[in-house]
Amino acid sequence: MSGKPDSSTDFAVVGGGLAGLRIAVSLRAAGASVTVFEARDRVGGRVLSAPPVGGSAAGPPLVLDLGAQWVGPGQTEMLQLIKELDLHVIPTAVAGRTIWGLDGQLKQGRATLPPLPPRALAEVLVSGARAALMTRRLAPDAPWQAAKARQWDRLTAEDWICRHLRTAAGRDFARMYVRGDAAAEPSETSVLGLLFDFRSVGPARNLASTEAFRLREGAHELARRLAERVEDRIRFADPVRAIAQDADGVTVESDTGVLRCRRVAVCVPPPLASRIAYAPALPELRARLLDSLPMGASVKFHAIYQRPFWRERGLSGQAWTAAGNVSLTYDNSPDDGTGRGVLVGLVVADEARRLGALDPAGQEQEILASLGRLFGPDAGAPDALVVQDWGAEEWTGGCYAAYFPPNVLLPYGSAFRAPCGRIHWAGTETSSEWYGYMEGALRSGRRAAKEMLHADSIEPAANDWEPRATHS
Repeated sequence: MSGKPDSSTDFAVVGGGLAGLRIAVSLRAAGASVTVFEARDRVGGRVLSAPPVGGSAAGPPLVLDLGAQWVGPGQTEMLQLIKELDLHVIPTAVAGRTIWGLDGQLKQGRATLPPLPPRALAEVLVSGARAALMTRRLAPDAPWQAAKARQWDRLTAEDWICRHLRTAAGRDFARMYVRGDAAAEPSETSVLGLLFDFRSVGPARNLASTEAFRLREGAHELARRLAERVEDRIRFADPVRAIAQDADGVTVESDTGVLRCRRVAVCVPPPLASRIAYAPALPELRARLLDSLPMGASVKFHAIYQRPFWRERGLSGQAWTAAGNVSLTYDNSPDDGTGRGVLVGLVVADEARRLGALDPAGQEQEILASLGRLFGPDAGAPDALVVQDWGAEEWTGGCYAAYFPPNVLLPYGSAFRAPCGRIHWAGTETSSEWYGYMEGALRSGRRAAKEMLHADSIEPAANDWEPRATHS
């Protein structure tokens, strides 16, 4: 740590995503001063909207979410914040058949039931029920304490799939599901980590409806409107390099200066948090946890058309595929009266890493070829294609979230979100509820803000925003 503090504040927040902004708003509402350090020139973190596409003769500009996008009825804090900020949700579902790419073939069927051969479908349903029972044996606050935690943490999801599914089609479906959920290969994530991921969402009905709605104004508008409440206290393009704590407070060193505060919340993805220099060094369990959590790999895209032509063929725009670079798609067409069509899609895990190694032209060629295979020639010739490779984002390093490789959650799980002296932890990767979702980020921010205020005996003000159950 070099230099003397050139400014001071009550609290500091590292990271201007939803978790960091939630903390900053709460601290300020409690009457405390706060400074937010954001390495980018924008707020939102993994919540990002593309620059306006369209406009003029084409109609109003399209809102395209390049990062986190969907919200479901079980995500009470998200829904309450949407209401508080005067935003609006619209249904994701579109009538029509889903395209399934399984067992080397493209088939059409229902979104809730893959068109597998009878034997493969039976073992998929049985294995799904078995996994649901295993999930219920976990305590979301301490999954590492489950009776079989040691056994499950040693196994990869791939090991489990090969042990419990015998048909090639059944295994293809299970691998596709894991990739779509974690943005990682089944061989990369532990069974315990995946079970915790599912358990954090709560009842099965929550898992089935996580993508029920999207925001008409775009998810990034959540971050932008939250930031308006603390905008004068956000230091943009100012990454934090070091954090030193002592008996009297914390010194935060960034690219532009040194700040003195009472406590600090670190709200960036684990690989970024591990790059900060801490003095004294973090406790061993926390340091090892940060060093052991890689980020998922995903490339998200929007293909824009003059009309949603797939609807004319009785298709919903939804596709799930086990082969090819595009893993899943949804109809993301706007409800702005223009009649335009938009397909949003994801490339995940190894395919995302492979795609990320290509130049933009190569990425576009591969994505359009996959869309053409799924939806026909019209899909391969959009008016525009917008691509976001999260692996290329310096201040994210991947998406959706960090995942748990084997032998990580059991030995280091107890350091999951425990404060380290005057350093507090937030971000979706620290949430025992809705891990990996925007909801998890908001809940972690509320928790961390309360920790910081309680530690310094500052009671939250009456007007501090407190989420409550609501329905859209």
